Amino acid sequence: MGEISKVLQIGSGSMGTRRLRDLSARRDARGDVQLALLEARDDRREAAANRFGIPGFATPEEALAWGPDAIVISTPPDAHAPYVELAMQQGLSFFSEADIWTYDYTVVERAVREKGIVAAPSCTFYFLPVVQRLHDVVREDLGKLHAYAMCLSVDAPGWHPGEGAEYYARRRSTAPGREMVPFELIGLGYVFGEPRAVSGTVGRRGGLTMDSEDTWCLQMELESGATGQLAVLMASPQTVRQGIAVGSNGIVEFDLAAGSIVRRLPGRGIDDTLQCGTIAERLEATYAAEINTFLDAAQGKCDWPFSYRQSGMLTGTLAAAERSAVSGRTEPVDPLKPPALLPDQYR
Repeated sequence: MGEISKVLQIGSGSMGTRRLRDLSARRDARGDVQLALLEARDDRREAAANRFGIPGFATPEEALAWGPDAIVISTPPDAHAPYVELAMQQGLSFFSEADIWTYDYTVVERAVREKGIVAAPSCTFYFLPVVQRLHDVVREDLGKLHAYAMCLSVDAPGWHPGEGAEYYARRRSTAPGREMVPFELIGLGYVFGEPRAVSGTVGRRGGLTMDSEDTWCLQMELESGATGQLAVLMASPQTVRQGIAVGSNGIVEFDLAAGSIVRRLPGRGIDDTLQCGTIAERLEATYAAEINTFLDAAQGKCDWPFSYRQSGMLTGTLAAAERSAVSGRTEPVDPLKPPALLPDQYR
């Protein structure tokens, strides 16, 4: 950790462009960061140069010669690992977008200790106001947690329709529903605690033309002894991000898309609705807060709140659910047992 003056952005698709926008705003406001882009596509390097006024490199060798102090990895989730390895080899602090396959956390932790770097797996929902408030409500008002349940419905064909078949979410291994299981678990784990074992079902319920499963359902035993349920669906045009938690003081209903929390807690004498701003209103500021927290952490100004072990627990939960769908048994969660290449390739 130390002074960060040069940040290399790797990849400039949807998320990479967001990161460049937010890093550029920081640069303009504080004058403390130079940016460059590593991107194989000529058109994307040109677009970034025109919009952000930054140099672009087509190969890692060119990018490293520029001399970055930190890197931001915004490639598709199946392409994170080589850049995580590169950052550790070079002793560079790094941020990586949300994972399906978390890099071996023991290796990352060793690099953090030996090279004094910050390793920051994405935890976007930690910075979303409704999730932050829900975290406090569950701890302060709900009482002893008995169970929670949440449903996310994703409109898979609506994910970047202009990008065509090359977009990673059109592939079975990185389909939207599969990617969103560990993504949702970031926020759910923060609020309710980590899973320790999972019973899962994975299948196809809808009529999508893409070659992919569209339904992931998880029944989880949490470390606290409570129960969690998560359904992630991607065969409906309607987006839903809603849940309910039951505790010793009553119930809490939450709608992450609407940014609302309904508290029905007779044990605390509370019956109200909290409004935290819709996800559409808050999401871009949330992304900005996340990437700025990474840079502050890399400069030693704060701690990164989410570890590679925690990320491994959540991608390990996806793996356990998919193993369970094959074995028919409840499966333990192991952060060192990542998902298979495809949801049904477990022995």
